[in-house]
Amino acid sequence: MTPSGRVAISTRAMERTVLAIAASRLGVPAGDVSVRLTDDAGLLAIAVSGPMRLAPLRSPARTAGALTRIAEARAGIRDDVTRIAGTEVKTVAVTITRAVVMQERRVA
Repeated sequence: MTPSGRVAISTRAMERTVLAIAASRLGVPAGDVSVRLTDDAGLLAIAVSGPMRLAPLRSPARTAGALTRIAEARAGIRDDVTRIAGTEVKTVAVTITRAVVMQERRVA
């Protein structure tokens, strides 16, 4: 049984939700990321801009290249926004402004 009625999410609430999702997927603080939401033929179009956290080049934890990580972030943002906000996403554009390389930690 589906409940009747509708749920409306304000533009500001949707922006904050997408911002938090994008920052999480890029591995950086939300304050470093910007998002722009637009309507594309009734569906949500998302533009994300910000840094991406990467493992050091010689790290064994580095399993995927930057382009693969960006593609994974795009897909994750689309899937998470659809799941959390219940809004169908048409496109997600991601612009990486810089890489934030994680510091290697030495175990003593």
